[in-house]
Amino acid sequence: MPIDLQKPLLRFLRPALLGIGAVVLLPVSTAAPAPQDEVVVVGSDREVADEVAAWRDDLWQAALEGRLDDVDAHFASIPAGADADRAASLRMALEARTDHEAATIEDREEGRRKAAEEIREALDEQDLTEALTAAIELQTLSDDWNAVLEEPVIQELVRTAEEAEEGAREQRDWLFVQEILFRLRTLHEDTDRKDGHERYDQRLDEVNRRIGLLARYAPRSLHELRRMQVDRIDPETEFPEFNEAFAEDWKVPLQGITEKMVNDSLRRAASMHISACGWKPLLDGGLEALEIFASTEQLGENFPNLSESERTEAWLDVVRRERTRLAEIPADETGRRDYNRIMRELFVANGETIDVQPEVIYREFGEGATYRLEDQYEDQYTQIIWPEQLRRFQQQVQGDFVGVGILIRHNDKRELMVQNPLEGSPASRAGVEEKDLIISVSGVPTTGWSLNRAVDEITGPRGEEVVLTVSREDEEEPIDIPIVRDRIKIRSVNGWYKTSLEDDGTPQWDWFIDESDGIGYVRLTSFNDESYEDFLSAVAQMREVRPLEGLILDLRFNPGGLLDSAIRFSNHFVSEGGIVSCEDRDGRTVWERPARGEAPLEGLPLVVLVNQGSASASEIVSGCLQAHSAAVVIGERTFGKGSVQTVHDVSDRRGGPAAFKLTNQYYALPPAPGEERGRLVHKMPGAEDWGVNPDLVVEMTPDQTQDAYELRRKSDLIADWDEDRDPADRPRPDALVGEGIDAQLETAVLLLKARLLLAADDPRMVGG
Repeated sequence: MPIDLQKPLLRFLRPALLGIGAVVLLPVSTAAPAPQDEVVVVGSDREVADEVAAWRDDLWQAALEGRLDDVDAHFASIPAGADADRAASLRMALEARTDHEAATIEDREEGRRKAAEEIREALDEQDLTEALTAAIELQTLSDDWNAVLEEPVIQELVRTAEEAEEGAREQRDWLFVQEILFRLRTLHEDTDRKDGHERYDQRLDEVNRRIGLLARYAPRSLHELRRMQVDRIDPETEFPEFNEAFAEDWKVPLQGITEKMVNDSLRRAASMHISACGWKPLLDGGLEALEIFASTEQLGENFPNLSESERTEAWLDVVRRERTRLAEIPADETGRRDYNRIMRELFVANGETIDVQPEVIYREFGEGATYRLEDQYEDQYTQIIWPEQLRRFQQQVQGDFVGVGILIRHNDKRELMVQNPLEGSPASRAGVEEKDLIISVSGVPTTGWSLNRAVDEITGPRGEEVVLTVSREDEEEPIDIPIVRDRIKIRSVNGWYKTSLEDDGTPQWDWFIDESDGIGYVRLTSFNDESYEDFLSAVAQMREVRPLEGLILDLRFNPGGLLDSAIRFSNHFVSEGGIVSCEDRDGRTVWERPARGEAPLEGLPLVVLVNQGSASASEIVSGCLQAHSAAVVIGERTFGKGSVQTVHDVSDRRGGPAAFKLTNQYYALPPAPGEERGRLVHKMPGAEDWGVNPDLVVEMTPDQTQDAYELRRKSDLIADWDEDRDPADRPRPDALVGEGIDAQLETAVLLLKARLLLAADDPRMVGG
């Protein structure tokens, strides 16, 4: 199996703008004086060319070393002998940036004032969610996050929120508890109130686990919590009744689960996990999960014995007894025999007390064991991939699958609804539209179908036809849409502006963010099997238009992917030295990948954009290029996912196919000049330093981030499924730079324009 470096869903991001430093003057050039008996033009062509070259080289080096003041100083002193057109373009861009920064400062001040007003208004209206959201906004836009927590109105808000959380907990309104704790935790994140942050974080984790149990086993109870949530937000909204057709959905994820899957997975985790944790925390985590399971009252919906207090308490007595017994055993003496004993005790007790299906105990024990690795060792990635999850996992790793190309979800009535057809997909070309309700698949009604069943029925062999019957708003009769299944490619390599779609759905891109200066742009959304080849194709297409002189590689919000893909990308820019290595639990290098000596784009002026959503393989690429001074890295510190997972088969012929994804190594970046050992970027428990730290830190306000996302999304979409929308009306993404919406991208363009500045009439080319 390939090594997987994929990160789950990203965390809540709340950046704040950081301006670039003060301007300092450069020393005046001291060229040797000309002899008095000669008439010399001040600054020969060669001297001017050398001065411009030295200016741009010094500026680039300052950026590589993160010397912000020197970068701005160079921007303020463009050489007089520079090419007039390029110099004028650079000056205009610098002036625009100055205006954008001034506007951002004004926007921040206005945002703080507005957020403060919203907090007080929301408190007066007893809208706790809105008040907490405004408080986070106020803090995000402030320079001192700790000072915000000291403000009386914020302290009042925190007290009110804690009281409301206690009340919601008593009512078992777990979604409201989740809302409050999530915002309280965010408000205390990255402040000096570490104890408060940890307390909220632990309580939120426990609530999240209970909600996860309801989602898995108690659909009616979760539906009722969602109704309560809607009533809080908008009491006038009519929430639909629970669809009884979905009452048995909870049984589907249990199919094919056996004890062997849990046994094999925990055996590997105990001996091979990077933490060298052994059996003890895994067993205690499994027991804790079964304790939470039995104490979540709403689960009595489908496990009626959990509603009988005597049976539940008898079960909990056994679980707690085993936890106490386990705590008394030294960690180095805890082993598989203890696992076997605990399982025997649990199944005897289960038959005498709560009497739930064996698969429930297996799954919850396994989930709890791997959750303990997250809770204790900051490992979110070790997991048992159960039979019903395996196919989707394999598709995610491979980056393509056969189907029709639609994203589906359940609406509030639990009907199958098209979230959107993938652009250029067979479904999109056949006429499937956003918000279509799928009422049958090849004549079989979809009433009561789970999402997994819908996926299984709609996908199938390539080249075969499937008929989706859809109900569409404003259409009186259902519509039959025949679609021929085809390979659906997950496209990870994107350009600056999508110009068209081929008949097979392949997008055509304008790859140049600045064609006059030859600056290309590639936005990479993941690292899958085909990312590298698609990148090579993009470079070739750029060079068909004109010489490629500089490149922006945008890795923001890229969660990672395959290790091999990351290595191939890095090799394309670095010809010597290390690319990445891996260390075991003892810090020993277990493997390393050196550069292969062929780097077609080595020396090309390159800027890599990263942020808190850049993880895993993105950190390998950006960290490697940074260590070799092959690129200037701009943005925010990355996520800090520097662990490596291997995938192991734990299938059982008596059950079904399953896998175990296990963290067993950390990857290390190559050492930078002067370093003996490369950095580990993984975020360790209690760490103050992690991830890839940009050379130039440029943060963005929440509004900038949201506005940039919306413009990028609208610009990218050629909505062939939307009859009311003319693709020619799509906005261009130019405002991201031209209006300063994307401060990180704007800085990248400025830096490359400066790096590519030439002397007037200089024939030399920078880049290739």
